[in-house]
Amino acid sequence: MVADNLGNIAPDCHPRIRALADYWQRIHPALGLPGRQHFDPVDLPDLLPNIFLVDVAPVAGEFTYRLVGSRVAEFFGKDLTGRSFLEAFVRPKSANAYIDLCDCVAARQPRWRRGKTAFVPSREFTEIERVYLPLASDGETVDMVLGMMLARFPGGAFP
Repeated sequence: MVADNLGNIAPDCHPRIRALADYWQRIHPALGLPGRQHFDPVDLPDLLPNIFLVDVAPVAGEFTYRLVGSRVAEFFGKDLTGRSFLEAFVRPKSANAYIDLCDCVAARQPRWRRGKTAFVPSREFTEIERVYLPLASDGETVDMVLGMMLARFPGGAFP
């Protein structure tokens, strides 16, 4: 694994994002991408409330939430587990989250973003920081994305 293969993750990202990205690198096999079989939630108990797993369908641009941590569900006001990205949000294909998911899968590289959220009603002024990390059970074809999201409400701190 090349140590600088972290896509666009900023050096000043939140320490929890850094911890997940570092873990993703540690489980990275010598060749290809890590897969779900390499990821063990027991290794990251403090990060689990902010973690989610997204299944990538063979049809480009179709994503389904396999698992959603409690803090992520709280932010969205609903548990997205089992729901497709397209049915879960208003204007989903124009959201940076959707565009970044597509880019993560296509490039097979992590995607990171910090900024205001625009696709969740009543959360327009909330700053989020999130990362998408590609997983491939065969080492090549991204079939899942490991993600983390942190939210800072106006005047508050990230959890």
